[in-house]
Amino acid sequence: MNGVQIRKVSFIAPSTCLPLGEKGLVNKTIRRLKKILGPVEIELSPHLFSSDQLIDHVTAPLEARAEVFKKAVRESDLILSVAGGTGAEDILFKIDRKDYQVIKKRKPIFMGFSDFTFLLNDIHHQTRIPAVYFPTLRLGPGNFKKMASLLFDEPVTYHGMLWLTPPPKRRLSGVPLGGNLSTFVNYLNRKNPPKYNWKRYVLFFEDVQIDVEDLHRLLAALRRHKVFNEIRGLVIGSLACYSKNGNYRMIQREHLRFVRNYLRDIIRKRELRGNPLPILAVSNFGHNIPDDLMAVPIGGHVVIDRYKNITFRLHRPRKNGRRS
Repeated sequence: MNGVQIRKVSFIAPSTCLPLGEKGLVNKTIRRLKKILGPVEIELSPHLFSSDQLIDHVTAPLEARAEVFKKAVRESDLILSVAGGTGAEDILFKIDRKDYQVIKKRKPIFMGFSDFTFLLNDIHHQTRIPAVYFPTLRLGPGNFKKMASLLFDEPVTYHGMLWLTPPPKRRLSGVPLGGNLSTFVNYLNRKNPPKYNWKRYVLFFEDVQIDVEDLHRLLAALRRHKVFNEIRGLVIGSLACYSKNGNYRMIQREHLRFVRNYLRDIIRKRELRGNPLPILAVSNFGHNIPDDLMAVPIGGHVVIDRYKNITFRLHRPRKNGRRS
């Protein structure tokens, strides 16, 4: 696993706490992780099932959540955020250069979802360490083998649903970035936004319970940050609260149609420049997706072919025996 042996795993709750009824789900996830990793030490944050008395939608006061995070990056090899919600962004105020130096040296693997998008992308941006965008407690039988392969830096393949643009003539490869769209845009909308060479990246995004007006604002923000001018490609997951009924499918189609129409001028300009913007829609990336849920290695490596096959690795494959 890139020279790192996972000996200790920390479950942390930087955002919203878990209901007490999910203790069994935590224990089940631990058992499944041990099947992947073997005998490992497990540490559970004391805040997994508690709430701050003053701000009851987060697990604990900021100082306590930051203390757990800082301890985990110094002691654990795999750090799992158990829930989304809100609150992960607060921890950024408490992370300093020493913390990032520790992460860069120890190279722990982070895994989380939704609100944790903020920290996953910042950790990669500051340290170039890859992290996994995946709802930790959804590590069910359908995801088990693929997660094991990803953690051991082996290729993992999923299949896309629909090209919203002409498919690329050659295989598209790059560095995955993104996660929850609202949170990723919030991550960019800072006084001193992170600087990216967008032409290296493929942006993956999903969201939940947003309407077309929300989607318009979020895409406009990405446009303001000049994301679409050079980015290698877009992969779009669920943009609504998933359900099996026809209303979900109708909303999803409307949202995808809006994305394509909103970006129509950029798509045309890039085609004229000879640098097309491929946009692929997938059905297995987002909140509450029941089957073959996609795990995206933020800062890792992805290859997408014209047949909608998406292949991830935690790190870019070696060339001549060396990481490239």
